[in-house]
Amino acid sequence: MTLPVTVVIPTFRRPDDLVRAAGSVLLQTGCPPFDLLIVDNDPGASAREAAASLRARLPASITLSYRHEPRAGVANARNAAVETVRTRLIAFLDDDQTAAADWLASLMDCHTRFPAAVTFGPVRTVLPPGSSLHTDYLKEFFSRPEQGATGYMAKSFGCGNSLIDLEAIPPGRPVFDASTNETGGEDDVLFSRVRLAGGRFAWCAEAVTFEHVPVSRASLAYTLRRAIAYGQGPITQARRQTPPDWPAILFWMGVGAYKLVVNLALYAWGWLTRSPDRAWHIDRAARGLGKLIWWISFRFYGASRL
Repeated sequence: MTLPVTVVIPTFRRPDDLVRAAGSVLLQTGCPPFDLLIVDNDPGASAREAAASLRARLPASITLSYRHEPRAGVANARNAAVETVRTRLIAFLDDDQTAAADWLASLMDCHTRFPAAVTFGPVRTVLPPGSSLHTDYLKEFFSRPEQGATGYMAKSFGCGNSLIDLEAIPPGRPVFDASTNETGGEDDVLFSRVRLAGGRFAWCAEAVTFEHVPVSRASLAYTLRRAIAYGQGPITQARRQTPPDWPAILFWMGVGAYKLVVNLALYAWGWLTRSPDRAWHIDRAARGLGKLIWWISFRFYGASRL
């Protein structure tokens, strides 16, 4: 039996991107009727008109709902979705993504064959026209690489392009930790809880989405800041334990120092020789730096963008 599902698109001040993302959802094929929920996380409700315009394009098989969550923050937006949906399954699509026509059908088929708390699919990068410097690096940075054949796996990724089974995640509300509203990582916190509770993750190689990178993000100036924040991830998890896991924190700081020194040297050599690989080295150096300055929060979402 196919379980009912809601596709959720959280959005923040990207009405044009929202229309593009939702438009790809309206073109889904091979799946039973489903709900589409747009969660507008802008206090000014900037997505309201875009959501209204989509109603005129709705096929009979899709029910569209709009939820305004005025408290800006990625965790708040996702929690609002969990509070609103009437289905057991939630398929999350980011507002800067689009989905292949068989995306939802593939996720649902995977969940039937490989029941899991969370199912993930690949994300492919679409760079803005004119991007030429560090193209290969940028494509890899914004993508979610293939993980092999469809089936169970140990890894977890971000919420964008994921299917969450609300009955298979640990109990307790809110589902997403509000302390991550501005920094992101709300998905990492949840999926760590899932892992500790014995929940399973699955990979659906056929459920492809595309991430459309704006010009403002297609540069090292943006990606390196994100790389520093990503580098903080293992220490953030160690700090969240009660009590904090100080041996792990010290271990990861040592790893960070090594990565910083080695990759700065490799980047310097790559810059001198104009190696096309140099962007990866400075990215790894930035992730190492993140482990050394773990107490500094980098804010990308929520109130930090108001």
